[in-house]
Amino acid sequence: MRRWLAEPLLHFLVLGGLLFGAHGWINRGGGDEPRVLRLTTAEVNWLTETWTRQWQRSPTKEELQGLVADYVKEELLAREAKAMGLDENDTIVRRRLAQKMEFLVQDTARLAEPAEAELRRLYESESARYRTPARTSFSQVYFKTEPAARKGLADLMQAHVEQLGDSSLLERDYPGLDEQVVTRLFGEKFAGNVFALEPGRWHGPIQSGYGFHLVNVSDREAPRLRPFDEVRAQVLEDWHRVQQAKANEQFVAGLLKKYEVVVDETVRPLIGPLAKLAQ
Repeated sequence: MRRWLAEPLLHFLVLGGLLFGAHGWINRGGGDEPRVLRLTTAEVNWLTETWTRQWQRSPTKEELQGLVADYVKEELLAREAKAMGLDENDTIVRRRLAQKMEFLVQDTARLAEPAEAELRRLYESESARYRTPARTSFSQVYFKTEPAARKGLADLMQAHVEQLGDSSLLERDYPGLDEQVVTRLFGEKFAGNVFALEPGRWHGPIQSGYGFHLVNVSDREAPRLRPFDEVRAQVLEDWHRVQQAKANEQFVAGLLKKYEVVVDETVRPLIGPLAKLAQ
């Protein structure tokens, strides 16, 4: 008998029965009004489209039956949980609902399409976003220590560059790299130094995470504004992003006017930008 009392399954069944009984007692005055879960072609089409987008094919008959069964079970469980108040004071549920509301507002904002002139105005006002990065081409000679690198710089006057430096897996020449790539290869400090060097002669020692380098910049390409036609898709996406942000702000501003938000005076400074939206 004691072994049965210690079974977790028994505890779960008892707890479930208590919850179900409590829910029935709380809602005992609700009458025998039937609760309706209506499943239409629209829901089935939505399930089919969602599956197709994810798996890049239509579901089979058996898979669709499984989707419909899961949908009905999920909907019934969600409704019962809500009826029992399990959604109250639940951070995850609250955040998920807020996120779905934001998605709805953003999707609505994306329905609008800008005029070509509006896109070009954004392209001109945010031109820095549509520039190619500065690029540099350089050669490097690697040394394990700084004194060896200094001696190598002096020896360049008499020796050929191929005869200098310590062995490593690094390349000798690096053509047409932007600063982000150089940073990834050698470190941020090294990249900053290289992009500030005067082209056409050897400089150093310049330190990286590997050691010390002599560097000769052979070519430098300044940033340039990419043609509008080349970046139009990016400009359009940026325009949609701006519209979504505006739509979110306007929607929240409307909610702040619809609902009365009461806060203590000590809390008021913490609501920050929301106070401006409410004006």
